[in-house]
Amino acid sequence: MKRMLSFGMCIIALVLMVSCSSSSATPGAALKGYVEELKAGNYEKFVEGIAFKDDLAAEQIQEQKAMWTSLLQEKTGKEFEKQGGLNGIEILSEEISEDGNSAVVTFKMMYGDGSEKEDSQNMVKKDGKWLMDINK
Repeated sequence: MKRMLSFGMCIIALVLMVSCSSSSATPGAALKGYVEELKAGNYEKFVEGIAFKDDLAAEQIQEQKAMWTSLLQEKTGKEFEKQGGLNGIEILSEEISEDGNSAVVTFKMMYGDGSEKEDSQNMVKKDGKWLMDINK
């Protein structure tokens, strides 16, 4: 009985670990999650997905995050509104570097007015998490 309980707890822990980590296990999945936050108007959460330069002090990073959040609140909502809202994102491809620490994700954004836009986003892996690289 004790072994069954231990085995059951191990399975539950494994399922929880996989479900928590799978949302950003790939650069495309991470980008899709960030865009979903943007779509929902959660600008702060979207900005958490940006990789800031390593040489910035913590207060400089906070200033940058505040600037990006403000900019997104001002501009993004209006742009999405012009296009009938953002319906979603489709990941078209991921090209992960040999060292596994950077990637280019090609995606398509679909808007409410039926228009679509293809683009690509550089991604970088920091502390095991895929973030959007805006420094290039």
